[in-house]
Amino acid sequence: MNENLKRSEARARAAVLTLESYSIDLDVSEAPAETSHFDVVSSIALTASEPASTFIDFIGHDVVYVRIDGADVPFSFDGARIHLDIPEGVHTVSVHAHGTYSTTGEGLHRFRDPVDNQTYLYSQFEPADARRVFPNFEQPDLKATYTVSMTGPAEWVMLSNGAQIEETNSGTNSLGDPLTRRTFTTTKPVSTYLTAFIGGPYHRFSDSVQVEGETIDLGFFCRESLKEHFDLEDISTVTKQGLQLLPKVFDYPYVWGKYDSVFVPEYNLGAMENPGCVTFSEDAFVYRGESTRAQRAGRANTILHEMSHMWFGDLVTPVWWDDLWLKESFAEFLGAWTMAAATQYTEAWENFAGARVAWALRNDQYPTTHPIIADIPDLEAADQAFDGITYAKGAAVLRQLVAFVGEPAFFAGAAKLFKDNAFGNTTLGDLMAALEETSGKDLGDWVDQWLRSAGVSNVVVNRTPEGAVLTQVGTEPLTGEPITRPHLLHVSGWTSDGTTLSKAGEIDVELRDELTITWEDLGGEGVDLILPNDQALSYIKVDFDERSADAALSFELDDPLAQSVVTSALWEMVRDAKLPAADFAQFAARSSGSVGSHLLATRVNNALAGLLRYTPEHVRDAELAAIFDAAAYARETDDPDTRLIWTRTMARAGAALPNRDDVIMRVLDDVDDQDLRWKLLTARAATGAIGADVLDEELAKTGTAADVVAHLQASASLPGSTTDALAKVMSGTLSNDHVSALIAGLNQPLRVRQTIAVLPDYFDQLVTIWGSHSQEISERLIYGLYPATDLEAGDAPDENPQAVAAKAWIDASSDAPAALRKIIIDCHDEHLRTLRAQAAAQVT
Repeated sequence: MNENLKRSEARARAAVLTLESYSIDLDVSEAPAETSHFDVVSSIALTASEPASTFIDFIGHDVVYVRIDGADVPFSFDGARIHLDIPEGVHTVSVHAHGTYSTTGEGLHRFRDPVDNQTYLYSQFEPADARRVFPNFEQPDLKATYTVSMTGPAEWVMLSNGAQIEETNSGTNSLGDPLTRRTFTTTKPVSTYLTAFIGGPYHRFSDSVQVEGETIDLGFFCRESLKEHFDLEDISTVTKQGLQLLPKVFDYPYVWGKYDSVFVPEYNLGAMENPGCVTFSEDAFVYRGESTRAQRAGRANTILHEMSHMWFGDLVTPVWWDDLWLKESFAEFLGAWTMAAATQYTEAWENFAGARVAWALRNDQYPTTHPIIADIPDLEAADQAFDGITYAKGAAVLRQLVAFVGEPAFFAGAAKLFKDNAFGNTTLGDLMAALEETSGKDLGDWVDQWLRSAGVSNVVVNRTPEGAVLTQVGTEPLTGEPITRPHLLHVSGWTSDGTTLSKAGEIDVELRDELTITWEDLGGEGVDLILPNDQALSYIKVDFDERSADAALSFELDDPLAQSVVTSALWEMVRDAKLPAADFAQFAARSSGSVGSHLLATRVNNALAGLLRYTPEHVRDAELAAIFDAAAYARETDDPDTRLIWTRTMARAGAALPNRDDVIMRVLDDVDDQDLRWKLLTARAATGAIGADVLDEELAKTGTAADVVAHLQASASLPGSTTDALAKVMSGTLSNDHVSALIAGLNQPLRVRQTIAVLPDYFDQLVTIWGSHSQEISERLIYGLYPATDLEAGDAPDENPQAVAAKAWIDASSDAPAALRKIIIDCHDEHLRTLRAQAAAQVT
């Protein structure tokens, strides 16, 4: 069985086949029963330019028949491919098959709500899991229209990309439930991964929005047991605001009819841009208890990110996954841009400059970094291309492009791209041609410097009598050549009044190698802080001069976006072993009341990560206790966001601090928020302060899906639970969320050593794990169980036994799957980074 479609194979099929339409008849009548399989008939209208010995993609239980123009034809099925011969000419190829319900979030996921035992289905296909539901040609450049019919329980909501146009009775299933068959309007041409299938007793909220004289019907859906927690007002408002703005700025209408937003359980992603039927993670965006403004802003960003895909990605789609950035970088950029332009969440770029840029920088400094335009030879590589480089670095680079060509020319170029390529496939060349026409600028050098090269450079700041000298320093990791990218920077000088830094001067410059900015432009030679990437216009690391670094750590800036830029720069200093994690934690602890909730959460989460990873083990407890005590003090506030963030911090730090259990217990007595209660109970479980009986009693109070997951994590955090939890994780019988919950428990600070001891042959099992689970579950297991042990006294970082074992596996496993090797190479590099930071902290 070969699930890993290669780019060369996709090109060969596209050279011979042209697709017109799919007719999909999906029967999920028995989904509420215990059956594992569903019935599907996929009929594909196509033209073969010559006789083709080819294959149709399908990962399922079996294939009943293959017919061409109504006549049975020979075929073979290997579990992933249906091999057949297609004659030259115009034909309809029909395949009747049985698919398998998923519990991994790939394909057609089936979930049973523990509250009411109701069954819910949803699909998730990107990059290539439509083949788990219906036989198809699984590549983005073979677009076609889709006419979908679904048969299921009559009481269910059933949704697809198009609006429902017909419903007929269809008997009963084995449980005696009445059935109906629903048919939906034929879609515009789309790629296979964008089709959607939803079924279950979802609760529906209805609304509509007027857009340029047209009414767009809006549907919002969640599980029945979550309807009381659904924030319809905010979700619907953001959706309307986006739909009213984006057609104007793109000068191209929304073409997909209705706009449904479906919030689904056990979702692997934040959301997915299926045209007309967008799916979202209920865990991420339906809040049972308290939520911060930062969480709600993150939800707004995701709503608008997916909405922008209705143009970038759905209307025009990359030919192959090499150009994934053509949709994801743009959606990442436009999610923030639209959020700032159209909604109450105007802090979008502040949020982006913090956590999102940090994600990009982390990925871009791995040995496996890649250009934004990546080389994606197969589907396993495509699955791993959904990373911080494709999303956040790409968006940061687009922000630089907008600064370079101007916002009007940028959006005019986008409009031209849509008009010239609607419902088709595009490449980098199509976009650049449109932007060059609308901007009048030659973008060839810009593309080479920003899109075809990898890695990140530093802007090093030095003070001289003449002024501040900025130097770009960096090496392109793939070529070894110096990085000389053009950076349009807004550089500013800041002075302190003893508590706050205020801007004293500013100037726009272009940096390629080195330049000097006069003190007059920055506000004088006495400025305390020089900030070379103010306004976060470019993608670059900042290497402060000593005085600026001290000022950044000691005083808060009076501008929110500058606060985010400084925070990102200081965090990179921690990761580069230039700043002790304890110093960053003290910086974070002083943040209450002076920064927004998103930046506060970013700072304290990084502070905790820094203390747990980059701090030597012999001082870690003391440093964790310090931030725990700071959190306990800071949570005593009337501001609900601040209180919630610091209480969550107490729970995370408290899981490693048995001597703080009395404080956790007192806080727990005053908390009604069920999600927060589980965080605090998990901390108590991790330290051994409570046992399984207390956790079981808590689960019995509500028993919702979220409670079941939280109970699993808390139970796996208990002392003595490691062997049992590890056996469950490796069994292959758990859903995606349950696997992640158990891994989180196994990774509690007080459990890590035991987990590594119970799994001493981690590296020997890697290939087996990869081959015996889906890629989604394999990645969760391999990332989650990687043995990142601490630095032992007297050892050099590269002498750490687990680092040595990882290097040995990498050297000896050149024939292992490339996607698996990437994971281990990245984990090994991240482990060495933590060990180097621990070594540097021991010296200081």
